[in-house]
Amino acid sequence: MHLLLGDPQDSFCLSIRHALEALSYPVRMIANPVVHPSRFEWRLNNDQSASQLVWGDEPPLHDNELAGVLVRSAGWLDPDGWRPEDLAYTQAETQAALLAWLWSLPCPVVNRYSPSLWYCPQPPFLSWRPMLRRCGLPTMEALVTNVETEARAFGRELALTGFPGTVYSPFTDELHYLVMDDKEWGGLAALQRVAPVCLAPPHGETQMVCVVGEQVIWEGAPCSEAALLEPALRRFASEIGLCFVALALALAQSPGGIAVIAVETHPCLELFGTVAQEQIVQGIVHILTGQNDARHGTQPVMDRSSL
Repeated sequence: MHLLLGDPQDSFCLSIRHALEALSYPVRMIANPVVHPSRFEWRLNNDQSASQLVWGDEPPLHDNELAGVLVRSAGWLDPDGWRPEDLAYTQAETQAALLAWLWSLPCPVVNRYSPSLWYCPQPPFLSWRPMLRRCGLPTMEALVTNVETEARAFGRELALTGFPGTVYSPFTDELHYLVMDDKEWGGLAALQRVAPVCLAPPHGETQMVCVVGEQVIWEGAPCSEAALLEPALRRFASEIGLCFVALALALAQSPGGIAVIAVETHPCLELFGTVAQEQIVQGIVHILTGQNDARHGTQPVMDRSSL
């Protein structure tokens, strides 16, 4: 049995389900397997770990009967009917149990998230920069400052190199704002009086790329400079422990040439066109059905002897 953990309306989960069923693999899709209406049991001690899932009157599904798991949900609960304080506690317990269980499974898991990415799935892009650099992936220059004069000097330097305006990116969401005229600089200065801001050069055309196991799948044909980054892209995916991750690249219009500008640890299929979508789905299916070995992104399982 292949288990797809995600919203029943998630187009990506549906695509994987259809692809597996076309190959005659049994599939179960559910948002959260450790809450009602599922019945979940996990027994573990110093010698062994054994779990089972039950739906309705069906026979129990034991962990060693799972052929593969796709993770698209962090185990969120429906808030209807909950008091806020009870919901927060139960949500935290559910997420922790689900994460621990995923790391106990012996089958391929796409993706088996680390605790940091499980609880903070969209970290600020700046936090990725050291690892991106270590893996050989270029990033754009950035300035974090609460000093108005430093911010304005950064903007003037960009203007001298032919890039009008500066991009302000909040740390807590994915929005970006182009700062160009005095009014906008004044608004940025007002913000700097209470918090630092992150500034970067504007960029032109972008291209999405996805790493699936050992495959590097591009949205459109990559230029020769971008194609040279494929070993670094594989290395980055391996470093963060994911076999399915997407990145956005700013192309040569950016200062210094090609640069990574975004990391998506929960990629949406809609970020890619039809051809790339088909390649991504097939790549995920290959991992789930065991056609890829451990180097191809099936993260190491927990050593049960240490439990």
